Amino acid sequence: MSTTEPCSIGVLFCDVAGSTRLYRDLGDDAALRIVESCLGCAADVVQANGGRIVKTIGDEFMAVFSDVCAMCDAAVAVQRRFEDDRVGQIEGQHLQLRIGFHFGPAVQANDDYFGTTVNMAARMVAIAKGGQIITTGALADSLPPLQRAATRSLVGVYVKGASDDVRVAEVLWHLAENQTVFSLLPAAGERPPAGNDLRITYRGRRWLFDERHASVSLGRESANDIVVDNDYASRRHATIERRGDKWVLVDHSTNGTYVTLFGAEEFCMRREELVLRDVGTLGIGRSVGLDRASALDFALTVGGAE
Repeated sequence: MSTTEPCSIGVLFCDVAGSTRLYRDLGDDAALRIVESCLGCAADVVQANGGRIVKTIGDEFMAVFSDVCAMCDAAVAVQRRFEDDRVGQIEGQHLQLRIGFHFGPAVQANDDYFGTTVNMAARMVAIAKGGQIITTGALADSLPPLQRAATRSLVGVYVKGASDDVRVAEVLWHLAENQTVFSLLPAAGERPPAGNDLRITYRGRRWLFDERHASVSLGRESANDIVVDNDYASRRHATIERRGDKWVLVDHSTNGTYVTLFGAEEFCMRREELVLRDVGTLGIGRSVGLDRASALDFALTVGGAE
């Protein structure tokens, strides 16, 4: 007779992307060996980071965590291990992992877990593409600042089967090449204060935008609040809008905006929105690592502090 017990738990699914094609191209035996090797490597990393493997179903496994931060760190560690060690390059095949996770109430029955949290985590991994880590927007918002800074909302992505629209976020894990330490960042281990005023520095000039400003426009056209002299910038590249006590970066461009937030790696956003936090740097149409001189540094300050 099984027993059930309510609990709060983190649920993570890890799936080998493209396994169907793998079975078709290599045959069942060879493909199964490759899938098991990939999942075994990922499972080792998950367990080393505090997770417990609950079950393996075909080309994916389900793991649980008692700590949401450990679960997020484990997901990043799996993707980095998979890329750094070239685990996915097996027998001429380049495979990637898809990871989805969520945290919340569940029901434990013997050694398995059931309920809305499990179903939501399964939907997250179904949304993910190869090499991605996907979670809910609500969970991303609940992460500590450094982990939260390494997430971005996916605009226009919705969860199928949910009664209400569920926000979806991606956890960014790629290690940036030619990463630069920027002058506006505080010393190691020191977290900058948050604020409601926006300060931007670009090519030696400095702007301060306070509660009197509803938005700031960036781009090549002279009508923009900050004119960006950069061949990769669009005429109306992006705006930074004040929404309540937050500043939201909205990209309108062709080449995208490259964002480096405090404590996070650089990522590119195109036709997306991002809530700015603390301090960081924006590459307008091009990675900051390739063109540091054209980057904009930003900082959120308190009460017009300079």
